[in-house]
Amino acid sequence: MDSGAQPLARQIFEGLSPSYDRTLALVTLMQDKYWKSWLMIRAGLTRESRVLDIGCGTGVFEEKIDGGVQIIGIDITEEMVRLAQGKRIRSLTSLNLADGEHLPFKDGSFDCVLSCYVVKYCNPSQLASEAARVLRPGGVLVLYDFSAPRGVLAPFHALYVYGLLKIIGRAMRLLDPKEALTYQALPEVIRSRIWDARFGEVLESAGFRDIGSERLTGGVVTGFWAMKA
Repeated sequence: MDSGAQPLARQIFEGLSPSYDRTLALVTLMQDKYWKSWLMIRAGLTRESRVLDIGCGTGVFEEKIDGGVQIIGIDITEEMVRLAQGKRIRSLTSLNLADGEHLPFKDGSFDCVLSCYVVKYCNPSQLASEAARVLRPGGVLVLYDFSAPRGVLAPFHALYVYGLLKIIGRAMRLLDPKEALTYQALPEVIRSRIWDARFGEVLESAGFRDIGSERLTGGVVTGFWAMKA
């Protein structure tokens, strides 16, 4: 991960782990379930798919998988991995401590690489290169993450990100200081890491083709998909 962002990511998620599922719903105003449905449709997963989830967290995505898809999950936070293991999710066949810039897998190991909320903490070029390395030819990468407010809905998005989240963070200090860090830190991370501006070019340089993107929920998050040439 980006050397400047990795300590912050660890600090946020180590403290957030026990309440992650609840906080995710609150921070995204219940939209995450729709974004994960978008991810699933874009990925086109089948029973034969061998899938890697970078930043699997507590397995929120894997809990939505009904079929026989088998997923290997990685995360940088040990407590997140333990919580995911405790859920005994059928689609999660393996869980590992690792980060998106240093994937502990052989070349061409996967049909699909997925990721939610990770790229803003990474060097995008390194993440794209590693994803391309572990994908087989024709394999697909699909991911999304928070993006800076732009477009028609930008004022409302900015009010939520830079206003409401910070207010919630201040209020949360008395109840749960560790959880409050998420609400306080996330606005600055979103503001300072415009990861999506050139990510299409980054993917092309890493060897991907058929690259597309979509701004979801008015641009609260941006999703990308691409195929390894």
